[in-house]
Amino acid sequence: MEETILERVLAEAFFRTEVEIDSEAKHAVEGARSLLEQDDYDALAERLPETREAVEAQRREVNNFVHQARIDVHNTVRGMIRLNQRVERVDQDKLDALDTLLDNWNWEAQIEGNQIDQRKEEAREYGHFMRQSLEEAKDALFGPYRDTPLNDLVDRLLDDERLTLAALSEEELNRLYESDLADYLEVTLS
Repeated sequence: MEETILERVLAEAFFRTEVEIDSEAKHAVEGARSLLEQDDYDALAERLPETREAVEAQRREVNNFVHQARIDVHNTVRGMIRLNQRVERVDQDKLDALDTLLDNWNWEAQIEGNQIDQRKEEAREYGHFMRQSLEEAKDALFGPYRDTPLNDLVDRLLDDERLTLAALSEEELNRLYESDLADYLEVTLS
């Protein structure tokens, strides 16, 4: 359960979202812990399968949520890497670190504390650090497009959203053509 809690804390900080831990899982763990503290091993043995099931269900739910969030952000980071290879505005090491984290999701190596509260704080700080790294890279990369009509188009391109010529207005096409992105856009037949 501790790993699930730590992953939830990190995910909330990094993905800026809430991941709720089911109250049934919390109560099951608290009940099992209480029986253990009371040295009531027979009752604990009876309750353990139910507790394991609740904890495992919660772990799967958190993992599924984090996996989808990782995919969404990873697609954006990969788009940022492709754009940065052309316009070279961001330190490539920073983008590579984000790419590696999202690809491997090896966050546990960054959490070293012994106590759960200390580990939760380290997970939160690491999540904030990675979010800050992502935001700084976005600002450096997208700075020239912020507060311009190209901002939405660039966001859509980086999110791997498929854009069709027919869906773009003549004004949007002209803006893209006149931008520094024009040399890197391609049209394909699908």
